[in-house]
Amino acid sequence: MARPRKNQTPQRPPLPFHARLVLNQWLLSLFGAKSFSELARGLKDEALLGLDPDNISKLHQALVLRLPDSSPLTRDELMTYDHNIVRHWLRITAARNANGNPLYPKYYQYLSLLFVEIYLDRYFRDREGLLAALNECLAVFNCAIDAQDQVTPFTLDGLNKLAFWAATGSGKTLLMHVNILQFKHYQAQTGAQNALNRIILLTPREGLSHQHLEEFRLSGLEADIFDKDKPSAFRSKAVEIIDVNKLREESKEKTVAVDSFEGDNLVLVDEGHRGAGGVEWMDKRNRLCERGFSFEYSATFGQAMKAAGNASLTQAYLKCILFDYSYKFFYSDGFGKEYRILNLGDDQDDVIRNLYLTACLLAFYQQLKLFQDRKGSFARFLVHEPLCVFVGGSVNAVRTESRRQVSDVVDILLFLASFVSNRRDAAARLDRLLRGEAVLRNAQGHNIFDNAFPYVVRLGLDAETLYDNMLKTVFNASSSGKIHVENLKGTDGEIALYLGTSSTPFGVINVGDTTALCHLCEGREGLDVKDRSFSGSLFKDINKTDSELKILIGSKKFTEGWNSWRVSTMGLMNIGRTEGSEIIQLFGRGVRLKGFEFCLKRSRELEGISVPEPGVRQS
Repeated sequence: MARPRKNQTPQRPPLPFHARLVLNQWLLSLFGAKSFSELARGLKDEALLGLDPDNISKLHQALVLRLPDSSPLTRDELMTYDHNIVRHWLRITAARNANGNPLYPKYYQYLSLLFVEIYLDRYFRDREGLLAALNECLAVFNCAIDAQDQVTPFTLDGLNKLAFWAATGSGKTLLMHVNILQFKHYQAQTGAQNALNRIILLTPREGLSHQHLEEFRLSGLEADIFDKDKPSAFRSKAVEIIDVNKLREESKEKTVAVDSFEGDNLVLVDEGHRGAGGVEWMDKRNRLCERGFSFEYSATFGQAMKAAGNASLTQAYLKCILFDYSYKFFYSDGFGKEYRILNLGDDQDDVIRNLYLTACLLAFYQQLKLFQDRKGSFARFLVHEPLCVFVGGSVNAVRTESRRQVSDVVDILLFLASFVSNRRDAAARLDRLLRGEAVLRNAQGHNIFDNAFPYVVRLGLDAETLYDNMLKTVFNASSSGKIHVENLKGTDGEIALYLGTSSTPFGVINVGDTTALCHLCEGREGLDVKDRSFSGSLFKDINKTDSELKILIGSKKFTEGWNSWRVSTMGLMNIGRTEGSEIIQLFGRGVRLKGFEFCLKRSRELEGISVPEPGVRQS
């Protein structure tokens, strides 16, 4: 092994991606800050939320007081920016505020919008000056770091792209809507408002497109799902929402050619991490905004860059990520649910595996039972009834186990079927877990379920009684039996799950090809498969307060586009071996929380009730 010479300085490890975001560093420097944490200090006080009687943001007032004399920003500029932010925010939240709980931007949302104001003002007013200021900051930045970490110069043709690294649940959709209004405002100031061809929102899949359509409606912004066969009557006015999978080099029956959109568009990219790994995809996106502008939003830029391993792509994002409010900041600020991540390193031992999955069900039962017993106490904290989500890496992709074909989703069903039909074995596992005999250790040798069931223990139930209670609470049934797997004809890929003679479904499977999945379930012990005509949607009703569903099973489609305040336990089957974009996106499905007065923050004490860990995620 080669050793450095006596007078040779050993090369330091590369700087992490987040430490090299030079555009973000430039904006922080305007306020005399070297880091986001430094700028955020003193701005997190809840008293700074909202507006004063003159509709001036209280956060603006706090920022003005600490603006350094050396800053190129003026107090008049900051006041103008604040007026713009407040005006745009009040516009998109007018309908949302009809319930009497007004939404005000959190401190990080305000800073994000303020950074956009500063950037767009300079971009439209003096692009050459903006370029010079950025490269001046870059030169200072590069001087302080090793050659391997340095960032390449900014160029004029690269200034038309901004990106936002924001945690799932932090309100990216609202920021997107304000960003549209900000861009149109500054474009109008230059008299170039008619130069924009289209406003296009690219989404990872069609389901998310429809979700965005509803969000635009709530914000009072014109939008429509793109239809190449429909005349574009609202071009330059309405946002046209399109699934990126429909973008191709040539137009066909269900696809549209990229070049048909021309290049002078305002392009919004949701879940930008999806395109980060593909040069071809990024080329299409760049052509759409070649003579326009783009805003991109993702919770996983860091993970996506690491996975892509593309130096030029990394350099591009280092210079266009305007704001970094990734999950570490979100969690540190107290937003979202508390969590525990409990990984099973080796699932080859069926005894350990069944104990582990039983513990997952028991943890979920504890959440449900606590919610049901103390529902009144939790009401003012806007806590929703817990929901358990199982996500499989594959739905119909099969592998052979014990000479039989199974998929991840079938695997989940077989475990549930075994639990609800084999009372003696399931009760024995519950007894071991409650008495602490089921020692499942992590890499550090600690029992991962040590003291994990305090409320269940406090109930004082024996294992048999606990089992019966779990059937009633989790599976909506009074006795054990087979799981009925009903393919709901007339729905968009839904399968209902019933236990025994119960007429109330306890779960729903949401997948693409229900027929293929049901075929894999046929003839399996403990599963009874049949078709049933059904109008409506169990999946779409899962967030309703009267929903009886306790378990949702699906595939990786849950990595984006589906939101629920209910998710409290998440079981991941054969998904991700490391902290990649996929895992972070899935994790984001479970951390959303309304909190007291919709503050989005977690509370450890609810009216004097000590609450156990709200989430156990299995992977």
